[in-house]
Amino acid sequence: MFMKERKLRSLLKAITWRIIAFSITTTLAYIFTHKPLVSISIGLLDSFIKIFVYFLHERTWLKIRFGTKAHPLEEFQVKGPLTEEDKKAIREKLKELGYLD
Repeated sequence: MFMKERKLRSLLKAITWRIIAFSITTTLAYIFTHKPLVSISIGLLDSFIKIFVYFLHERTWLKIRFGTKAHPLEEFQVKGPLTEEDKKAIREKLKELGYLD
């Protein structure tokens, strides 16, 4: 496994980006049309389409390992309470990495 990002975080990033992009698109549309309603409509339509495309793009990139580093404790898959054996293995790995003496 590698860095995980919750879907809500990806969605919030997409929304904040679309606010910025909406402003740019609406401004440019107004410069070309001089019609506020047309400009806002273009900006909204553009945003509604692209926010979902961006969300899918983000989620896809989270599945691509290129350019990421694995966490040093990634090999330990925790699915419940840690056993004494699990704790010992984690302590040994942390010593190996120089975190413990």
